[in-house]
Amino acid sequence: MPRSQESSSPSASLVSVPPLHQPLAGEWRFRLDPSGEGVAQGWYKPSWPDSSWAGVDVPHTWNADPDHAGYEGLAWYRRRFFLPDSAHQSHLSLRFGAINYLARVWLNGESLAEHEGGYTPFELSLDGSAKPGAENLLAVQVDNLRAMDRLPAALPEGRSFGWHNYGGIVRPVVLQATSRAFIDAPRIVAVPHLVEPDCADWATVTATVLVRNLSAESLEGSLESKICADATGEPCLPRSQLVPVRVSAGATGEIVLTAELPAPQLWHFDRPHLYRWSFALLTGSGLRLHSLETTFGIRSVELKGGGLLLNGEAVRLVGVSRHADVPGHGLAETDEAAAADYADMKRLNQVLTRPVHYPQSDFVLDYCDRHGVLLIPEVPAWQLSANQMADSRIRTLERQQLAEMVRSEWNHPSVCAWSVGNELESDTAAGREFVREMISFAKSLDPTRPVGFASYHLLGGRPWADATAHADFVMMNEYFGTWHGPRQSLGPALDLVHATWPDKTVIVSEFGFSPNWAEIEGPGQISPDQYYVIPEGGAGDVETADLPRQRVILEHMQAFRSRPFVAGAVFWTYQDHGTGLYGMGVVDEQRRRKGSWEVLRQEYTPIRIVSVVPLPGADAGRGFAVNLRARGPLQEDMPAYTLRGYRLHWAVLSSLGGTILREGEVPLPKLSPGETWSGVARASVSRGQVVRLSVRRPTGFAAAEVTVDAQGEPADTPPLGPT
Repeated sequence: MPRSQESSSPSASLVSVPPLHQPLAGEWRFRLDPSGEGVAQGWYKPSWPDSSWAGVDVPHTWNADPDHAGYEGLAWYRRRFFLPDSAHQSHLSLRFGAINYLARVWLNGESLAEHEGGYTPFELSLDGSAKPGAENLLAVQVDNLRAMDRLPAALPEGRSFGWHNYGGIVRPVVLQATSRAFIDAPRIVAVPHLVEPDCADWATVTATVLVRNLSAESLEGSLESKICADATGEPCLPRSQLVPVRVSAGATGEIVLTAELPAPQLWHFDRPHLYRWSFALLTGSGLRLHSLETTFGIRSVELKGGGLLLNGEAVRLVGVSRHADVPGHGLAETDEAAAADYADMKRLNQVLTRPVHYPQSDFVLDYCDRHGVLLIPEVPAWQLSANQMADSRIRTLERQQLAEMVRSEWNHPSVCAWSVGNELESDTAAGREFVREMISFAKSLDPTRPVGFASYHLLGGRPWADATAHADFVMMNEYFGTWHGPRQSLGPALDLVHATWPDKTVIVSEFGFSPNWAEIEGPGQISPDQYYVIPEGGAGDVETADLPRQRVILEHMQAFRSRPFVAGAVFWTYQDHGTGLYGMGVVDEQRRRKGSWEVLRQEYTPIRIVSVVPLPGADAGRGFAVNLRARGPLQEDMPAYTLRGYRLHWAVLSSLGGTILREGEVPLPKLSPGETWSGVARASVSRGQVVRLSVRRPTGFAAAEVTVDAQGEPADTPPLGPT
């Protein structure tokens, strides 16, 4: 396991040092080790010659290289870096964003640590191993072999988890230097005092801050903190807080800070307002030893009466899952590629997701904080058998990965709940005990968020036997019309789950369509009246194979809408990701959109453009009368939530796809679910020109969009009016 901060023995005196936050990006030396000879030959030693090794850019996965696409085994990374002489007075550490799967780390030939788990960050102390004023050699051995006692686990009968097993240093590596007394892991809890839905008159914010003192002398000083609006830097309180700090040499102190913020701006997926809490550790004479800041949001998420409340308002939400998998990069995706995918999912009207079966990168979490996506992160306990869940090693790994996920993602307001696994054998005695234990453990780490897991054993007619009984809410994977039975069985299955736990909020954590589903545990006989099937001869054609997916979206959303206890639905999945479950995305691996992309966007929009009619009489040619309708009412429609701060934007184009000639916008009033709005877009259009009308969220993403010609006729494919 990693060498923790506490394990470094106290040394040196307590002085202020220049801070260092240096990404170890760029070129590393890389070599496969299929025969496992690296340790015996000393590949971790500074003297080992690596000039013949390949040069690769970290973050990196070797499986993105076509020559190593299927390689599972050992590989090595080496990187040299220089430390200034002043670093001898610092506390030095390395933070790895993620290494998949098992990592052994050496510095200057000395073994530092071993870390298991491919998707969570970990940090190592370099004190006593690093050489200030000299070149240092970092060596990492990576092992991505699959095994039945790892997480994610290989499964019986030669099966394994359903995504690419990308080996490598897949997320950023950062070299850090601080004073030997430093601030670590502030945890923030923000509780708004709601006076009405989406409005609070004040909020209580609490930060629990650890101060670690790795020096040889006692720290007698203070902790200074201030809170400001992240976007503007405007202070939220009239003065900074200053509290005394006393931490003995080699010890860790805990400080709890509390403040009340008047008239807070609440975090909401349409208005993702963030605050910044800054901390500074000072000596008794006022010398600054260490500074740290973190962002947070103020919001309330409640599961109440079988519903979901965000900031006191009942909502029904939708989204898409996405694998961290980009052509040419795999799991070591660039920030730019991740941002492009998440922006496209925002165009699909995503506001809620269980991202996928493993924790996400720092970049993705920050993107969701800033652009408005609620997340239910999950550890990769995927389709574990009863025997695996009874294994003490699996349970230890699960607790470790849960702890690392919760620790690293705590302050993100986008994180609204936790998931302890997916499609476990949760209707067995071992499964029920595993889920009960892991949910209890997760709640001991974070008592502020609900905890569940994604189950598919709810669908066998005995939901009361499932471990969902121990969860705070229902997460239900359903593939009716394919693996889970006839499509007509979806409604009764949902009703039975609700009847079993009428007070539990239900989120459909997966629904979708795989063109080759019948080849993977399909029934012997398939009736087109009961199952979704590809038209004859259409298996090799992307658009033809996509047609059943479009039916799945339309019919399953209709079933969800008619059941108000279904508070959320997450489509599986955004993109094809090249495993045996091919073709489940609404875009392919190269991000080319299928027809189901537009169907999903229309089904997921919270507002409909009902009609666009040219103004009559004397105003003819001067604009259009526009009618809008927010989806609702809440008990009958989905997604459904109150729309605040939306606006109708219009742009006159020279032609379809042409240049913008003029544009403007009309602010919209608050629209509750089911409410309508009628108004005028003063967009004068000449013959041959078109006008693009879009209803835009406060975040800038278009929730609904249509392009019409001068006569108000659609000039592109999206339909007007309800589906």
